[in-house]
Amino acid sequence: MNRRYIKQLLTLSLASTLLFSGTVHAKIVCWTNNEGIRECGNAVPPEYAQKETRTINERGRTTEIKERAKTTEELTAAKAQRAEEERLANEEAERQRKKDAYDRVLLSTYLVENDIIRSRDRQSGSIDATMEITNISVDKLQNKLNDNKKKAADLERKGKKLPERLEQDISSLQEQIDDKKRFIHSKELEKKALHEKYAADMVRFRELKADGIKLR
Repeated sequence: MNRRYIKQLLTLSLASTLLFSGTVHAKIVCWTNNEGIRECGNAVPPEYAQKETRTINERGRTTEIKERAKTTEELTAAKAQRAEEERLANEEAERQRKKDAYDRVLLSTYLVENDIIRSRDRQSGSIDATMEITNISVDKLQNKLNDNKKKAADLERKGKKLPERLEQDISSLQEQIDDKKRFIHSKELEKKALHEKYAADMVRFRELKADGIKLR
C-alpha cells in the first residue's frame, strides 16, 4: 500500500471522525493539497487558502463550494470579457434607441402609405431633373469636342501642327464631360438608394400600423 493511498485513508478517517463524533458541530472544510490528495479539517491551511474548498455538514453533505482564486491571466480575460459584453449591450441599446426614434419620425411624418409614395416621387423627380439638365450639358460639350476633334483631324491630314489652344480645348472638354458623367452616375446611385430607403420605410410603416403603435 503506497504512501499516497495511506494518506488519503487517514484524511477520510479524520473527516469521518470529525463529522460523526457527536461532539463536534463545527464545519468541516476539505481541500486538495499540492500532491493532489484531498484533506479535511476545521480550517484550511494558509498555503491552500487560494485553492477550491468544500464545506461539509454533519451529515457529510457539501453545503458550500468556494472556487479557487483566479490567476492574473484569468482575471484579465474576465475583465476583457465583461468590457466586451458591456460594449455590445451599449451598442444594442443605442441601435434600439435610434430605431425607436426613427419609428417616431416615420409616424409623425406620414399619415398614410400614399404620403410615403408622394415624398419618394418628389425627391426622385428632383434627381431625374438634375440628371436631365446635366445630360443636356454633356451633349453640348460632346458636340464642341467633336467639332474640335474634327478640326484637329483636318489639320493632321494636311500635315499641319495642332495649335496649343486647340489641344487644351480638347483636353478641357473631355475632362468636363468625364466629370459630368461621374456626377450623373453618383445621382443614379443616389436615386437607387432613395428608392431602397423608401421601400424599407413603407415596410416599417405597415408594420407599425399593423401593430397599432402610436406616436409617443
